[in-house]
Amino acid sequence: MIDIHSHIVFDVDDGPLTIKESIRMVLEAEKLGINEIIATPHYNNLLFSANDAAHNFAVISSRTADCDVKLHLGYEVSLNPFMVEKAEELRAKTLGGSSYLLFELPFDYVPIYSGELLYKLNMGKIIPILAHPERNKIFINNFDSLIKFLENECLVQIDAASIVGVYGTDARHIAEKMIKLNLAQFVASDAHCTEDYRNWYLPAYSQVKRWAGVEYSEQVFCKNAKKIVDDICKVKK
Repeated sequence: MIDIHSHIVFDVDDGPLTIKESIRMVLEAEKLGINEIIATPHYNNLLFSANDAAHNFAVISSRTADCDVKLHLGYEVSLNPFMVEKAEELRAKTLGGSSYLLFELPFDYVPIYSGELLYKLNMGKIIPILAHPERNKIFINNFDSLIKFLENECLVQIDAASIVGVYGTDARHIAEKMIKLNLAQFVASDAHCTEDYRNWYLPAYSQVKRWAGVEYSEQVFCKNAKKIVDDICKVKK
């Protein structure tokens, strides 16, 4: 399995504070059968500084080099209105230098500039991936608004924790509905600590398999993410 959204980088956001915690997360992911992780520290200058992300990621990569988990560095980008005029600059924050950009919306509203920004990203051949829409209150209260938002041509990533009910019944219901309608392309851990892998990831896989079958489970936990990894490898060659 491939995890495209994980906060394994220590001391940069609300993930692990120490290198030891980061290593424990990688080891736990390895136990579960995850063989590639894209680290996605928050890119939000209002709350977190990404200045140390690359350095701290390099430290983790070095310390876990003997593990059977390949690591890549990306970001989870929090949108803001200033990005509309500087959409091309977000290319530096894509997943592993690929064509895919993971972004998140605020949890209580949908910014009015989102559509314009996503349009500019697509025009620049950057493929946006919307992180955890099932946790957004607007989409929870009005599923049609989510369908309309997806017309902006973005892919969808659902959190494993949402699927097993960690964020409440409403988020779980939306996640189930999206999965049964084949609206989600990825399920990821969005892990911030070791327990997030240990407690949620495999139960989420089993639940998606019950909701939508083995083939779809493999798509959202592995095969679609493999396309991102393949794109990363092309860039690095």
